[in-house]
Amino acid sequence: MAGNLQIVFSYVPDGVTDEEFGEWYDAHLPEILSIPGFVSAQRYRLEPVVSDATEPVSYRYLALYEVDADPETLLAEMAKLRLGNIDSYAERKAIDSSGPPLPEWWDRVRFASWNCIALGERVSADAVAG
Repeated sequence: MAGNLQIVFSYVPDGVTDEEFGEWYDAHLPEILSIPGFVSAQRYRLEPVVSDATEPVSYRYLALYEVDADPETLLAEMAKLRLGNIDSYAERKAIDSSGPPLPEWWDRVRFASWNCIALGERVSADAVAG
């Protein structure tokens, strides 16, 4: 397993079905995985367990990417391919038709991402059960 992660939370606007968003994201995944340093991806639907009434979260999906490059390198590679944010991606699509077309709801979708840098070694349940 790669040592670090990049996580991306997604908010899908009202009127967009889970299937529509899933189809677009599945078509978009090869673009991300073509970036040097991205090793694998797994998507998740978020189902709240503990919530905070003061800071409600509206994201419905999480994409978990295993990466084996440092965050600065990943960000630079993403910027080169105009995959760093929704605006640069829309600019890219205006001049490059590769990858999936932008859906009509693109200007209403929201993403938030973090690079997750591993601290210490991975600990398994078996290791702590003793």
